[in-house]
Amino acid sequence: MMNIRTPLVLLLAAAAACGAESVSVTQIRMFTPYGPGGLSKSLSVSETVSGNCFAESIANASRADAWRCNAGNAIQDPCFQNVMGDARIVACLRSPWDDRVTLLTLASPPASASRKEISREKALPWALELANGAHCTLMTGATASLAGMRINYGCPGGGLVAGDMDRSHPVWRVFYQKEGASSLDQVDVAVAWY
Repeated sequence: MMNIRTPLVLLLAAAAACGAESVSVTQIRMFTPYGPGGLSKSLSVSETVSGNCFAESIANASRADAWRCNAGNAIQDPCFQNVMGDARIVACLRSPWDDRVTLLTLASPPASASRKEISREKALPWALELANGAHCTLMTGATASLAGMRINYGCPGGGLVAGDMDRSHPVWRVFYQKEGASSLDQVDVAVAWY
């Protein structure tokens, strides 16, 4: 007689070995580099430069305190305004997992009067933590398409996320392709960062 538990145990062990994680709901996290005491103690300043902010953030479009800025020829997005302190200082970083920020000193605070309001429900998250362990950030420039879908996120190690995010269930899903793979696979989104 065949033991039905053995295949299930093997399947669970294989899932654990691949880094698969069970997700019951996609968590929403808001990145907050500033608090009442200034820059978060979990962050350290890698450099301090001068520059300006010229538009709303593309990387974090639903945040009223997030900007697209430049220091010299380098574009930095998102840069977060210190709304509880000096509004002429913004903290710029590449991902919510970075612990080092560039502080950008502006000649004048960004002009928030002309901002277009974009709801979090309509904006793409700045970054994603996928159930397979991949960490991906929104691409803000022109990208290519894959299987007729825009490549929206890049992930260290060459992975990518393409197409629209399915937010119709408690666990959001995206199409993810690991570098070198020949398929896009649906993967659960464990955490969406704004």
